[in-house]
Amino acid sequence: MKLLSVGITALLMTLCSTLPLLAGTWVDDFEGNELGSEWTIKDRPGNPSEFKVEKGALHITCTQNFGHMESTRPLALIEAPEGDFSESGFFSSDPDKPTDAWHGIFVLGDDPMDFACLLFGGEANQPQKTLIGSMVKGNWQDKGHFQTGFDVPFYLKIEKSGKQWKGYSKKNEKEDWALIGNPWEHDFKPKWVGCGFINNWGGKAVTLIVDTFVVEGPNVTPRAQAVDPSTKLAALWGGLKRK
Repeated sequence: MKLLSVGITALLMTLCSTLPLLAGTWVDDFEGNELGSEWTIKDRPGNPSEFKVEKGALHITCTQNFGHMESTRPLALIEAPEGDFSESGFFSSDPDKPTDAWHGIFVLGDDPMDFACLLFGGEANQPQKTLIGSMVKGNWQDKGHFQTGFDVPFYLKIEKSGKQWKGYSKKNEKEDWALIGNPWEHDFKPKWVGCGFINNWGGKAVTLIVDTFVVEGPNVTPRAQAVDPSTKLAALWGGLKRK
């Protein structure tokens, strides 16, 4: 009985310490066969890109040739939260080496040419790079191209704090986030957050693969299926029993 009491106490402590962290977290792990109703698709004229959910990931395939100064691009978006927040995900691509395209995560204002972004990819057959920067009312503000030091898949995160933006990366969930380049300033009101392409100047088939997409912040409302207490309880109890 003593062992059972200790196990239950540990379980309750774990749940209590976990729930506050989940209160401001919105997660989509793309289980199922289609995007949830929260998502809005924006694309090039004629919708030439393919958006599909399969094998637990969102796949955005772009085949059209376009540059980053154009105002339309393939994007999957949800409404941005108020105030400060971060947006992150676990990303890969097909092909796994860059093919003359940049893709990743975006924060957009009401104007489609006013946004901040953290991207990966680069030139064909070159090592993976990240790109941070902002489009400020139609003028591209490049904040740097940086080697990742590892290939896909990996994690990327962009963080808003007032007017300041920061980009981060890491190879796996056990590592700490590593800052990419330097923070930069861009004063605009976010309307959308999401993922997609800023360009595909190679014009070949390139697929951005998003395994998990996360938005965190004090004004973020959790997604309905992001927290399943009964499942979490069973998993935690199973872990305690194995100990």
